[in-house]
Amino acid sequence: MERRFSLWEGRGWLTVREEQGRAVCTAQLPDDQKGLYKGWLTGAGGRALLGTFVPQNGALRLERTLSLEELKRQGAWPPEGGQVVLAFSFGGETTPPRGWSWENAPGRLMGEPLLASAAGGPALVRREEGGFSLAYRFRPDRPFPLTPLFCFARVEELEGRPYLRFPFRKGGCPRLGEL
Repeated sequence: MERRFSLWEGRGWLTVREEQGRAVCTAQLPDDQKGLYKGWLTGAGGRALLGTFVPQNGALRLERTLSLEELKRQGAWPPEGGQVVLAFSFGGETTPPRGWSWENAPGRLMGEPLLASAAGGPALVRREEGGFSLAYRFRPDRPFPLTPLFCFARVEELEGRPYLRFPFRKGGCPRLGEL
């Protein structure tokens, strides 16, 4: 039996094939050149690390075979999907600042389609009362993130580095009073 799951807002995929007490997992993402990505197999009770995607034939690929017993212990069997996380950014950020986490596809958090299409990743996300904030590394040599909110960007320093912070209400609408 083989199952196929969408990854990274449909830009990638994960297949899981059960074979003699083992799960053969294969995944692929487009190579965005932004960093190293790790993949997980997710289930109702947890997730299991599959490993790091590696460049191969113009894409990022991951192949791993794990025992079903180990996946059951980690709550990832039977599988319900997969997760992808930026583990190391080629932009220099290795660990997110305290209280923040990496979000590879911040557009999925947006309520407005225009903002969703403008919200490239990766970005930092911090859950807050009444919503969340996104933060993008401020880089004058790179395109400006979330261009529709250009005038409302707030420059903040997080652990010694400049970031552009954008606060949002639940559902992904900007909290303009705080911008």
